[in-house]
Amino acid sequence: MYKRYYRDVYRTVYYITKEKELSQDLTNDAFLKAYDKIQSLDDINKFKQWICVIAANLAKNHIRKQSKVLPFYPMETLEDKHNTEDMVIEKIDLEEKREKLRRGLQQLDPDAKEILILRYYHNLTYEEMGKALSLKQGTVKSRLKRSKDKLFKIFNSEDEKNEKRQCEPI
Repeated sequence: MYKRYYRDVYRTVYYITKEKELSQDLTNDAFLKAYDKIQSLDDINKFKQWICVIAANLAKNHIRKQSKVLPFYPMETLEDKHNTEDMVIEKIDLEEKREKLRRGLQQLDPDAKEILILRYYHNLTYEEMGKALSLKQGTVKSRLKRSKDKLFKIFNSEDEKNEKRQCEPI
């Protein structure tokens, strides 16, 4: 199970903490905690979602204890330097969008990050998210909506700042 799910659990933690070594430690802690509590898991087919929620909670709790904002370092870089010009431009555009998303997620509170990651990274249904977070489906939907609204507001304010910079005289 460790080898099978390590990468997913690590990514969940990394998206919250933004620190490689800390994410590795918290990922290991999540597996240890899951091992200790495995008897509380009702459906072994839900192990991945269950351990990702454990990991996310550990990461959020760590951030709360540290009460500081951690820097983010992008995971992807352009690797193939022999692409055509159009492909390079597409990759750069995609990387800029990913970076914008990362910056937006970084500005969100841990609960908002968690619900967006569970929904869009781990592709959980509302029902699965509700069970994993011990919330009603309606609460999951409203939190997801508020989190998306916050993220869009961050995107819009970032776009407005960029437009103002472009319009300023040199």
